[in-house]
Amino acid sequence: MNIRRPIRAGSFYEASPTSCSQAAAKLLEAPTPTGDLPSRCYGGIVPHAGWMYSGRLAGMTLKALHAAEPLETVIFLGADHTGSVVKGEVFDSGAWETPLGEAKINEELTSALLGASELLRSNPQAHANEHSIEVQVPLLQMLNPNARIVPIAVPPTDLAVEIGDAIGKVLGEGFPDVRIVGSTDLTHHGGHFPAPGGRGRQGIQWTVENDRRMIDLMERMAAEEIIAEASAHSNAC
Repeated sequence: MNIRRPIRAGSFYEASPTSCSQAAAKLLEAPTPTGDLPSRCYGGIVPHAGWMYSGRLAGMTLKALHAAEPLETVIFLGADHTGSVVKGEVFDSGAWETPLGEAKINEELTSALLGASELLRSNPQAHANEHSIEVQVPLLQMLNPNARIVPIAVPPTDLAVEIGDAIGKVLGEGFPDVRIVGSTDLTHHGGHFPAPGGRGRQGIQWTVENDRRMIDLMERMAAEEIIAEASAHSNAC
């Protein structure tokens, strides 16, 4: 059986079962967003830095998806930090190991996805050194220890839009209860990154505005514009 071992436990998040569960539980104490959210959400975007930076927002997003009914299967769409992703690279069988145990792959769903489009292919190796999905899985396990996952690494090219369309068609035809979570950080600015917007308050304001353009595209479901925006302004992984 394919088992994907964690590579960031002990750095991006806690490595021992006890400390990991305690940290995840604390992150999930953050209130679920309120306001104009629908009663049932089908997808969300989460950041994937270390938990001390990104875990609270990731936890809030997963809780919002979990609110109407328990998350049973989640498709995680991951970034490509290694340059090895060409198509929709699917980890299609087995499980992902975390400090909290194994998260099983929904193999019925992966089989349907692989059979539906040549844009999706079995390629567990593409996930070996990529952290963008890994850091989300223990948070999901805290919400539902029996939840199954479908990890898919997606290339930062126009092909991503077609991959999303193919996934949506499969879910619409036979898997209506599956939720989708896209993992991406937004603007990387300052610190050990370049700071074209300046430092201090000026840099913060620049970053907020840079992020806002990307968020606006997401909210408008303007998928065809997102890759160009990210390439031009480095406001998504």
